[in-house]
Amino acid sequence: MSDNTKQDILLAAIAEFGRVGYAAASTNEIVKKAGVSKGLLFHHFKCKEQLYTACQIYVLEEYGKYMSEHKDLTSPDLFERILKNLHIKMGFGFKNPLLLGIINRAWTLDDGNNLLKRPEAEELVLKSMQFQTDFFFEGVDSDLFRADYDIAKVMKYSRLMLEAHWKQFASEYNNDMDAMIKNMDDYFSEVGEIIDLLKNGAYI
Repeated sequence: MSDNTKQDILLAAIAEFGRVGYAAASTNEIVKKAGVSKGLLFHHFKCKEQLYTACQIYVLEEYGKYMSEHKDLTSPDLFERILKNLHIKMGFGFKNPLLLGIINRAWTLDDGNNLLKRPEAEELVLKSMQFQTDFFFEGVDSDLFRADYDIAKVMKYSRLMLEAHWKQFASEYNNDMDAMIKNMDDYFSEVGEIIDLLKNGAYI
């Protein structure tokens, strides 16, 4: 199978998995969109689960490359940095709505779609999370924080709050990427309020 054919299968599968999730996804729809036979699909991906894991790993790698190239560490203010990079993350979604669909479903919906339930993807996920945590601390102004605050914990709890907010937002629109993108101004308005609350609690 050529690289182009493999890419066609992966992108067709990403579109289908992102649209309906793992359980409801149809391999008939995937091969139809990819323009290949079902025999060719299962020759290279032994089962539906293996294909799903390959899609998730592909999306994570693309997301990781995008964030590595576009991340913004210019502000010494941790919360400003979080907000700027959240906008950059959404930029990835605007440019790659199909990719955002599958990764969003993995993080926010049922366990059957969860990356961390798949050993093949777990190491990549954990490495990505550690990388994102590490680079966020470079050049952060610790003097802004209250003396008794652990910045690593502030970062952890901020991430948990923002992830919970994103899950709520995704659930409201049933993971419909088009609808979510159209209402992104509302999302960021609420994110701004969350950032202000976090900042008021953590800063002097």
